[in-house]
Amino acid sequence: MRQYAELFHRPGLRQAEFFSVLGRFGYVACGLGALFLGTARLGIGVGGLGAGGLMLGVAVGSPVAGRLSSRYGTSAVYATMACVSVPGTALALAGADGRSVPSFVAGCCVIGMTTPPVGAAMRALWPRSGTPERLRGTANSLESVVTELLFVVAPPVMGVLAAVHPGLALALADGCVVVGGVGFSCTRLVRECLGPDGGTRRRGSSRQVPLPVAWLVGVGGVTAAVTGAMDVSVVSVLGDAGDAEAAGFVLLAPALASVLSGVAYGLLPAESAPGRRFGRLLLVWLPLFALVALQSDPWLLAGALFLAGIPMAAIGIEEFNLLSRIAGSEARLQEVFTWAGASANIGVACGNALGGYVAEHAGSSVGSWIPAAAVATACALYFAGSLRFRRHMADAIHSPAKSNG
Repeated sequence: MRQYAELFHRPGLRQAEFFSVLGRFGYVACGLGALFLGTARLGIGVGGLGAGGLMLGVAVGSPVAGRLSSRYGTSAVYATMACVSVPGTALALAGADGRSVPSFVAGCCVIGMTTPPVGAAMRALWPRSGTPERLRGTANSLESVVTELLFVVAPPVMGVLAAVHPGLALALADGCVVVGGVGFSCTRLVRECLGPDGGTRRRGSSRQVPLPVAWLVGVGGVTAAVTGAMDVSVVSVLGDAGDAEAAGFVLLAPALASVLSGVAYGLLPAESAPGRRFGRLLLVWLPLFALVALQSDPWLLAGALFLAGIPMAAIGIEEFNLLSRIAGSEARLQEVFTWAGASANIGVACGNALGGYVAEHAGSSVGSWIPAAAVATACALYFAGSLRFRRHMADAIHSPAKSNG
């Protein structure tokens, strides 16, 4: 575990990580808060619509935040976004209390659009603050594990708060967004290392998304769709088997496996040829989700999901490791990471929607194969792209993202 201790070599990194975790907890909790509030006041359909609107807002707002941060600096942009999220929360609360569906959904969309993507910024802060190359994979592992833990911790916490008062969960969640976003923005290390990119104004519209980056971001979106479809398929299969109440506990199995494997994966040395591990992990994932699709007993399903969860964190870690390599410049890392986050949000939403549609119209036995089909799609997209962008992958071995400073 020495590698994890070595990460915090520079003063200010612990403070930035603390506020980053708080802000990310707020992001995860806001979606749950919107779901609980909308369900309590307006019904489950509206609750799901509000949570979906919030995720859509995040998918739209994150890339914009990344581009504005490159132009004006992270501190100014993120602090402003965090504060603007407060009126969105007020609108959502007022809409729910007034039984106004448009106001509630609009407020949730505003919350999503103005939630600062502190996770992407924290990932970019590690290399830009001077983290050695050998520890950057460990840093990505840390961020992936932290995010996974938040998705485990947030649901019970928000459930308790919503039981006290439906609006309390959303209000406190947005409070975490505000404190985390403003606190992260005010950290001295963030002001120093994530300031404006001077080349942005000169390059202007020429800052298009490079094709290799767009390809890898797309692959990441498809892998995220796997988890979205997984959640829906588990609920559907267990519901048809009469064990719907076990779904929440069964879904803890892949999360636990992902956390444990992610911690261990961060201790591995960086690979000499970027991309090989990512491809192998996707290939291993495919038969594991085929095994998941064959289970309907809660215990057997939990065991299969635990096995499928083992490569889950590693796949996310390798995606960000590769993006760090092919981004071209450390000054672009934060912007690229916000694209990856937006792609993941869209992927999860698509996985949820497709999994639910297939389960409803073709049955849970067919819907349970959607996660495996998504993995197969990710494999095809990745290996086809790796042949097309072989030169970029090879260049990444000798030319990791460079600093413009």
